[in-house]
Amino acid sequence: MNQLPGNQHITYQLQYRKCGKVSCSTCRDGQGHGPYWYAYWREGSRLRSGYIGKVQPTCVATTPAIHKNMGRALTITAEEATPAMI
Repeated sequence: MNQLPGNQHITYQLQYRKCGKVSCSTCRDGQGHGPYWYAYWREGSRLRSGYIGKVQPTCVATTPAIHKNMGRALTITAEEATPAMI
């Protein structure tokens, strides 16, 4: 991903993704591939998203909720990030 907008409210999510291959045992027997970090923000009325990767964004603080909810989509807003990391 190129660059996140600096003037927008950004929500970060950890997500598992299914590749759709019939022979993939990771998707068939489990949650899918990942978890991967994604960023979401609005441009006008459109919801935009961007793939960040496996590495946690630097503006997101490590919280117990991240580890507790690892198997589900997790939303972390800028308000939950530490001020020093933004």
